[in-house]
Amino acid sequence: MSIALSYAFILGWGLWIGAIIFFSFFVAPAAFRELELEHAGRFIRTLFPRYYLLGAVCGALALASGGVLIWLRYWPWKSGATVLVLVAGMVVLVLWARHRLLPRMDSLRDEAHEARRNGADEAREEVLKRWHRLHRLSVRLNVLVLLLGLMAGWAWLNCWLVLPARY
Repeated sequence: MSIALSYAFILGWGLWIGAIIFFSFFVAPAAFRELELEHAGRFIRTLFPRYYLLGAVCGALALASGGVLIWLRYWPWKSGATVLVLVAGMVVLVLWARHRLLPRMDSLRDEAHEARRNGADEAREEVLKRWHRLHRLSVRLNVLVLLLGLMAGWAWLNCWLVLPARY
């Protein structure tokens, strides 16, 4: 049972870290390099809610399996709790970004398009400044989630090294 739960944790954690790296360093740059700016923006805007949902689902799998591993005493309490706190922090950040940050960014992007259609260049510039601030926040949150994930992986490795006989 501990092996299956460990695989479930690694699957959730690894898929999430892999998705962050793949999306951040391959998909998004390629979209903006290969597509027209408007089409790339629309493509990324469509992917982001799914990207954050994938993170939340992977986080839930990692939290559930890790919680059971601690409960069954296959992970030591201290390092196991560290893993779960880090993963929980990751989940909170992606859920906040998905449900609070993305809708605000989408609303501002729509406002900018509307201002462009109406010929209100000054209003459009102001809206785009606000959007760029939120975009920088989104990028920083993404980096923070990746760093927390790498720290969780390190803490998980510590759990594995402390109790190797149980695996």
